[in-house]
Amino acid sequence: MCTLLRYMKSDYIKTKRTPLRIAHLIVPCVMAAVFLVYYAVTPWNAYGKVQAYFEIMGMGYPFLIGTFCAIVAEQESYAGAYQAMLSVTNRKMAFMSKLFLLILFGAFSVVLASVLFGTGYYFVLKQHIVSYSFYWIAAFVMLGGNIFLYIWHMFLALRFNKGISIGLGIAESLLAAVLLTGLGDSVWIFIPAAWASRLVCSMMTAYSLEEVPFIDCSKGIGICAAVTATVLIAYGIWCCHWEGGKGND
Repeated sequence: MCTLLRYMKSDYIKTKRTPLRIAHLIVPCVMAAVFLVYYAVTPWNAYGKVQAYFEIMGMGYPFLIGTFCAIVAEQESYAGAYQAMLSVTNRKMAFMSKLFLLILFGAFSVVLASVLFGTGYYFVLKQHIVSYSFYWIAAFVMLGGNIFLYIWHMFLALRFNKGISIGLGIAESLLAAVLLTGLGDSVWIFIPAAWASRLVCSMMTAYSLEEVPFIDCSKGIGICAAVTATVLIAYGIWCCHWEGGKGND
């Protein structure tokens, strides 16, 4: 654990000259502010406003994950064709460090986006359609639903190039949007891009007192947890055998 923390500290220092830190701070703040201002004047019902906010968060997350993973991989590529990662004694820790640092950045960002919006919506706009604790819970549900994407895009960015990671992130965001419609009702549990937004929407459905698809939701959580754990193990095995590759387009 101490070794991993040292690697993460080193990787955090490396992000000083990248847009990662500022992006994870600015994007959620701007998003929450824009939606609160818009919702202050729009005639939508209170329930629909909250659901739309988290749906858009869920749609944008894959693209952002793909972009951030590409930035990290590109930095290592330019710094010596990944030799700083491949030549260390504990290669697995070097790879896991970057992955976990991105997940921590993502946790900070999604909690900030959710809680800032929730604080403004609940205390400023006086809309109590859901409890204040819902915004905290929704943030961690969304993060948990997207951990698979962090692992997947970290692999893509390292093994192939930044274009693959970003391009697939865009495609996943579009797919997430489609699966929020009726087309995704029976298949979303099998598609990682839809996990985060669909799980939060299920929480919203419960608050609206409508019938909640508990069976599908529980299956989605189970599949999400199992697949995420499996790909994390696979990522750890792969990084011990990878010999480097091109990080450029």
